[in-house]
Amino acid sequence: MSFVNPMFFWALFAIAVPIIIHLINFRRHKTLYFSNTSFLQDIKKETQTRTKLKQILILLARIFSIAMLVVAFAGPFLPKNNSDSQKKSEIHIIYIDNSFSMEAEGKKGVVFEQARQIAKQIVFNSDAGKEFVLITNDMSPQHQFVLGRDKIIQEIDKVEISPSSKSLNDIILKANTILPEDKKASLYIISDMQQSFFTNSTIKPNDNISTVFIPLESSITNNMFIDSCWFASPVHRIGQDEELIVKIVNFSEEDFADIPVQLYINDSLKALSSLNIEAGQTQELSMKYVNTSSGDFNARLEISDYPVTYDNLLYFNYRADSQTKVLLIQASAQDRYLRSVFLSDPQNFILDEKNLGYEQSSQFGNYDIIFLNGITDISSGLATELQSFVSGGGAVAIIPSKELDIVSLNDFLNKVNAGQFDNAKFVSQKIKYIDYNHAVLKEVFAENSNNTDFPAVGYGHKFRMFNSSAFAALISLENNSPLLISGNYQKGKVFVFTAPIDETNSELLKSPVFAPVFYNIALSSQIASSLYAIFGDVASVDVSYPYEIAASDIFRISDDKSIDAIAQFNAAGKNLKVFIPQSIQTAGNYKLYRADNFVSTVSVNYNRNESLLEYMDANSLEKLIENNFDGNASVIDATNEDISVELQEFSEGKPLWQWFILFALFFVICEVVFVRLLK
Repeated sequence: MSFVNPMFFWALFAIAVPIIIHLINFRRHKTLYFSNTSFLQDIKKETQTRTKLKQILILLARIFSIAMLVVAFAGPFLPKNNSDSQKKSEIHIIYIDNSFSMEAEGKKGVVFEQARQIAKQIVFNSDAGKEFVLITNDMSPQHQFVLGRDKIIQEIDKVEISPSSKSLNDIILKANTILPEDKKASLYIISDMQQSFFTNSTIKPNDNISTVFIPLESSITNNMFIDSCWFASPVHRIGQDEELIVKIVNFSEEDFADIPVQLYINDSLKALSSLNIEAGQTQELSMKYVNTSSGDFNARLEISDYPVTYDNLLYFNYRADSQTKVLLIQASAQDRYLRSVFLSDPQNFILDEKNLGYEQSSQFGNYDIIFLNGITDISSGLATELQSFVSGGGAVAIIPSKELDIVSLNDFLNKVNAGQFDNAKFVSQKIKYIDYNHAVLKEVFAENSNNTDFPAVGYGHKFRMFNSSAFAALISLENNSPLLISGNYQKGKVFVFTAPIDETNSELLKSPVFAPVFYNIALSSQIASSLYAIFGDVASVDVSYPYEIAASDIFRISDDKSIDAIAQFNAAGKNLKVFIPQSIQTAGNYKLYRADNFVSTVSVNYNRNESLLEYMDANSLEKLIENNFDGNASVIDATNEDISVELQEFSEGKPLWQWFILFALFFVICEVVFVRLLK
């Protein structure tokens, strides 16, 4: 039992009053004269004993009456939050889950509206001087401060459904941050308790926070939605056959047949497919079409599903470029093989050629890929510039000459963690292995078989790869030495071809393997912009933007109608990372501007975590409380008709002052009885 006003116990000194009265009044004696008292001796003894008993009972009744009144005014209550602290909560922290799943219908109407009503009941059932903090998935700035009763009611009325979703860890961390260390609080979590909300719940509330979970029941458990999409090839060209992979999830207990899946590009229906999907299954659907033009494309995928509709659309965008910019740096001008690959297709390539030592590193950013052909070494200055170029999103392909300066070449390769050349060389080795799944080699060969009679490599250098490297051998030889190595370094790519491109390898150069491989290396060099962003804590997209950017530049995201928001950004080389402003809350395709100049399309989608309508059951919730909250948490049943009483008891504890008032009245009645009946 705890007390609201324990200082009131000083009033127990009032018990001294009836004791003093007892000592003074009940010891007064009145003298009566009798001629003969011998007959009264027995009566006197009996009367004296009964009088003392009466006096003691009256004294005790008065003492207990005063004591019960003092305890009643001290505000006794029984804490309901299982907290070891005997101090009442000074602040109520109320979390209202305003994610999309809260739009579902429950037994008492829309679950979100029910959550707002419960939040108001918490406020109304609290003491008049109680302080409050409101938390929602938006983490709005106005919800960072302690509010009074009237202000918190206004803020609760303003809360609306949001595309953002948070985890239990986020809410507890926020509560721990807001609450001062010297105050005690109650944290109310009002949510439909989706399982995704409890993912990796490891953060515990501070010791001075008592938690109460108020689960709200939703009647919707079935949903089918578009989870994600991606292209089979990251490179897009005019006339290219595109293959879009769409991942669709059937989170329901029924099978669906002939579900139409529509692909719109620039608001025109580009492809239509149908889907058969069983209950509880995930399926990847392939949609194929042909790019008929270049430029930026706004796209969206659509399915029809009810009643959960926000995840029936998936917005994305991509850019089909007409040309790849190639810089060919050669140790000599005698090569005719590699340059012919790009000169033969001016529709897709712009080729610039420089002799080694005459390149301008300041112009590297204008190219998608740099080929270093027939080189014997790489100077320290060029190595630094190439490393910077790759870090920013560019691609570099190294093709050695017959003779190598191993030290300088390996110095650059070690910087990008690609591996290193050995002093050993090899001759007359046939191709043994090809990674057909890699984007560079995926469409080079008609048949994917390592038993094919591949051409031989007449002369080359052995190459040793690091075990910890992110690089892999795309083509290997019979002696297990790699012929073509590829890997990523930060935002860019590095390719290493271990054999020189000259007459010593004429069989390889004249084979149908050579040209398509280097053709695809160049095509794959372009930075692929993000298809879309997902609403979350820090939603962002990567955009290919090969232009110099100043810190003072301003980027805007707009729909050319009502939304125009300044976006934060980070620029590194050819890669521009743009952060979605919090003022954008609606999924769709938007335009990114640098000042007034169009840069790219930006697509944003709702988080699909809310689409998995799995809810925490009572047993799982109790187990979570036992494991993560050390018993300092409770669960209130929102379906209970007396939820208002439960909320008040959790907030203020179960009051006991009424009982002590009754006890005080009982002892007053006892005193009257003792005075009247004990003659």
